[in-house]
Amino acid sequence: MKMLKRYKSFIIYVFWGGVATLVNIGAFMLGLKIGWHYQTSNIIAWLLALFVTYFSNKFLVFDSPYWGLAQLLREFFSFLVVRLFALLLDMVIIWLGIKVLHYNELLVKIFDNTVVGIANYIVSRWFIFENKNI
Repeated sequence: MKMLKRYKSFIIYVFWGGVATLVNIGAFMLGLKIGWHYQTSNIIAWLLALFVTYFSNKFLVFDSPYWGLAQLLREFFSFLVVRLFALLLDMVIIWLGIKVLHYNELLVKIFDNTVVGIANYIVSRWFIFENKNI
C-alpha cells in the first residue's frame, strides 16, 4: 500500500498518458487514412492530445492547486512551451522514422509516443506543476 501511494501520480500519469497516446495515434492514423501529409496528421494529433494531457495532468495526475486565472495561464503557458519542444522532437522522430528510414508509420508513432511521453513526464513533474509533494 505504501508503494502504491508513493507511485500514485506516476500510475495515474501512465493511465492518462495512455488515453492521450490513443488519441494521438488514432488521430494520426486517421489523418493518414484520409490522405493528409504525415506531418500535418502529426500536428493535428498533437493538438488533440495536448488538451487531454494538460487537463489530466493538472487536475488528476499532479493535483496542482488552482490559485486563479493568472496562475492557470502561467502554468498553461509553461506547459505549452515544453510541449512545443516535445512537438519538435516528435516531428524529428516521425520524419526520421517515416521519411528517412521508411519504417511503418504506426510503429514509428508508437516509438515516438514512448520517447516523448517519458520526456514530458519528467519535465511536467519537476518544472511545470506546483505541487511538489507528490
